[in-house]
Amino acid sequence: MSERSTTAGRRMARLMPWLAGLAALGALWVWADRLVPGGDAAALLVVAPEDCDLNQRACAAELPSGGQALLDLEPRPMPTLEPLAVTLQLTGEDPEWVELDLTGVEMYMGFNRARLDRVGPGSYRGEAMLPVCASQAMTWAATLLPEGEAERGQVQFRFVTRR
Repeated sequence: MSERSTTAGRRMARLMPWLAGLAALGALWVWADRLVPGGDAAALLVVAPEDCDLNQRACAAELPSGGQALLDLEPRPMPTLEPLAVTLQLTGEDPEWVELDLTGVEMYMGFNRARLDRVGPGSYRGEAMLPVCASQAMTWAATLLPEGEAERGQVQFRFVTRR
């Protein structure tokens, strides 16, 4: 074996972990874009706390596809690490179940989805829990995902919790 082929082999051996890392990073990027709702923010209606504050009352939003979503989280103000009763009323849509994805806006707080079961036409109930955050205030995004499909998400409610 020549010295040139040995040198090339060593270079390739040093380069392979970097190439594998870049490929893994690219795969993670694609996976996260599909897993986390809101990847296509242009198609998602965002209800900001200034428009309606879930810490004060239930919030309603007109869906881009027609119909309406009315979301209620209790107790108020919303605590962390305690169960939240979630009630959802949908008009214009009637999926078998809905997932509520709770995501930290300023900081990734882990995968946190609650399943809301259908209790009647357009009526859903479930339970969720917010993780504790080290910050004094945390902005959350509550995205409704009919039957857990991020592509079908049309509305996201934002709210702030405080310690």
